[in-house]
Amino acid sequence: MKRSDKAGFTIIETMLFLGITGLLIVGILAGAGVSINIQRYRDSITSLQSFFQQQYSNVSNVNNDNSGNLACYGDNSVKARGQSDCVILGKYITTSADGNSLIIKNIVGYTPSGTISSSNDLSALQQYNIKVSSISSETYNTEWGTSLVSVGNHGIAKFSVLIVRSPSSGVLRTFIDPTTVISDNNVASLINTNALKSPVKACVNSNGLFTGATMAVLINAGISSSSGVETLGDNSGC
Repeated sequence: MKRSDKAGFTIIETMLFLGITGLLIVGILAGAGVSINIQRYRDSITSLQSFFQQQYSNVSNVNNDNSGNLACYGDNSVKARGQSDCVILGKYITTSADGNSLIIKNIVGYTPSGTISSSNDLSALQQYNIKVSSISSETYNTEWGTSLVSVGNHGIAKFSVLIVRSPSSGVLRTFIDPTTVISDNNVASLINTNALKSPVKACVNSNGLFTGATMAVLINAGISSSSGVETLGDNSGC
């Protein structure tokens, strides 16, 4: 019987091979995990931008979800949909107390008697005495565990965005308070020239998804369409 001169792997060589292979696999999986988290974070930014842009479409194309059992403020009688003196003028968007979501409510106005006495959008909206509708609100939750924070990450974001259609010109107007959640009862106080000049930067905290720069969604001042909502990347200033 012939003796084989071929040598096999020693135990030490086998252990070294398995150890190196294991380290490579761990490195690949770790890298893949980071890439996935980065993509999830970027998806949350894109979704937030799309949400804000959609609100302009919703204001332009009004959906009246009054089932006929809602009394218009200032009018004690309940009227069928389309027969009330209330008109749906827009959307009111505020941050939640924990920064994990946005609250969206309808804005209604009470049609004044006679004709509107001014062609100025601000004056016309003031004549309609806008209020938050009593119809239930909606909620948008930030995705992948992210949250909204103030610029510089000094705390939970607080802002108010009012998107309304002018009853005079039909143009969409955006009124913003970038640092305060204004109560529903005081929403009409946003109808002022300063709120037309204020942008808001919605900084999105990754909350541990990854360690890169904080991105944001910017709603520019006084915009009248969704094109004024943009994404800010690594140089967002957040």
